[in-house]
Amino acid sequence: MTTSASTAELTCPICLISSNDNDTTNTNNEDPVKFLQTPCNHHFCQPCIERVLLKPRSNNIITMGPCPMCRLPIILFDLEYISSDNTDSCTRYIGNSDVSTWPIANSQYKQRSLIPMETDELLQRLISRKGVIEGYGITFCFQNSKPSMEFSSNLNIVFDYDFKEGTNNNIDEHLLPLSSIVFDTSYFHQRSNTFHGRVVFANPICDMNNNDDKPFYFYEQLHCTLHFSENGNYIRAGYLRWKLATTSTRDYPLDGCWEVQYTDDLPITISVQQHFFTYKGSNCQITIGDDSFPRFTWPNSYGHGEVKLICNQPIQDIDESIQWTTIHGHHLIKWRRKSNIDDCWKVSTFKAGTIVYQTYNQNSGSSISLGPKHYPNQLWGNSFCQGYCVGMASYHFLKPDCNGNLHAYISYESPRTEMWPSLDNGDNVPSRVPFRNIQWNSETRTFNGDICWEEDYNTTWMGERLWKYEITFDSTFMFVLSGTVTRSTGEPHKFGIDLVYINAAIESTLKEELQNSQGEYMQHLEAIRRWRDAGATPKTLDMLGEVAISIMDDDSSSSVIDFNL
Repeated sequence: MTTSASTAELTCPICLISSNDNDTTNTNNEDPVKFLQTPCNHHFCQPCIERVLLKPRSNNIITMGPCPMCRLPIILFDLEYISSDNTDSCTRYIGNSDVSTWPIANSQYKQRSLIPMETDELLQRLISRKGVIEGYGITFCFQNSKPSMEFSSNLNIVFDYDFKEGTNNNIDEHLLPLSSIVFDTSYFHQRSNTFHGRVVFANPICDMNNNDDKPFYFYEQLHCTLHFSENGNYIRAGYLRWKLATTSTRDYPLDGCWEVQYTDDLPITISVQQHFFTYKGSNCQITIGDDSFPRFTWPNSYGHGEVKLICNQPIQDIDESIQWTTIHGHHLIKWRRKSNIDDCWKVSTFKAGTIVYQTYNQNSGSSISLGPKHYPNQLWGNSFCQGYCVGMASYHFLKPDCNGNLHAYISYESPRTEMWPSLDNGDNVPSRVPFRNIQWNSETRTFNGDICWEEDYNTTWMGERLWKYEITFDSTFMFVLSGTVTRSTGEPHKFGIDLVYINAAIESTLKEELQNSQGEYMQHLEAIRRWRDAGATPKTLDMLGEVAISIMDDDSSSSVIDFNL
């Protein structure tokens, strides 16, 4: 990518500011607006593209997002400044590469489960089944001048093996174990708490720890992006991009990345290397017949034999399609090429949930406790959420401070609140809004408090200046039993009817109950009966019941409750 375009020719397509406007800016003794170019050759002023890429998203890591013009994925640190003269000089967007100054310096991050009794067994199953390539069983180390990744199960270095021309057969004698990698380049973006690291492998690597009959891939690069919590205690989300090693287009013309659609199913993306790929759990190998037509076979989804497909079309370029049909023409699969093998990446993502990467103390061998906790005998210390999501107007009741003062707040920290309206003065809704005028009656388990929009923020929200809360909890503080929110305009909201809140730590509590009952199959029904007898409304029972039933699946790696870690 070159950045030789003159800024005199540029206009930001978002805010329409022109580089010519910099002349006016300079007369006011302000810095001129800088323009950045994306890898897809689109130009934006720096404030606009930063605003796009630094906005939290539920499906992307901060600093990553779609190009506003073509929607191709871009990363903030892949952007280059456009020179103000007509030279070919270019400067990448700046990140801090001095590890010693990072807030995560001298830290290690290991995976653990937020459900205590599952820590070892569940993690080992996931690591064995998914492995390092999928983001499991890694220790992220930031203790030296060069950050690194250590693996609980080895990857493999491929040496003295011409994988471009060869096949996966008889490769064992060409493998060496790889227990860690060190990033070639790395930097930290303080504003977003995001780490970016890249490594180019001198020899291709592969993962041979899966089942022997499963095709494996060769990789030649890794790009790693990690988004940390504000206090650096855990990784909120991770994004691993493994670049597939380039193969011979002459011998493997179908290698690359394809969007696949079978009949009326939703399209999925597959990666093909050495004509190996996995589709819907089936391992497939493409062969070229004597008629020069490619073909492959996969098991019938109904268990009746195999489906053999053949393609009699020329191999297509990017964004063009080919069609596969069965020998008898009864089935049709459409492939649309997304990239060639020289730009084919396997993407693995992970987010903090039941399984989380958190900082690890080497001396004590312990991790910092994360996630909400359930206190069955008191309100203080508990958190309550709606919609199975912490941070989506969830209620947090802090333990009394050293002077015995009570504090509580509503959290709007979840990315799901991005689509909610701004305050009426245009400002974003604060991430935490404190309750004022707090009162607590321990006998009736009733909390009273006010949300003072106008008093605290000198504005209103959706026309509301004051909310007055009265909340009554069940005897074990597992859910909100009843109560109202009286608003300055409109009818009051009623808890258990249009506001349904449960304890955010319900899963760990129910897991412990299930363990203590030796995993009795009907234990979740007993819990539902107990909540019904305690006075839970039908809507509250529905929410509680879904969580109770979900914990019966002890092989689940995800939490019903989004902790918004």
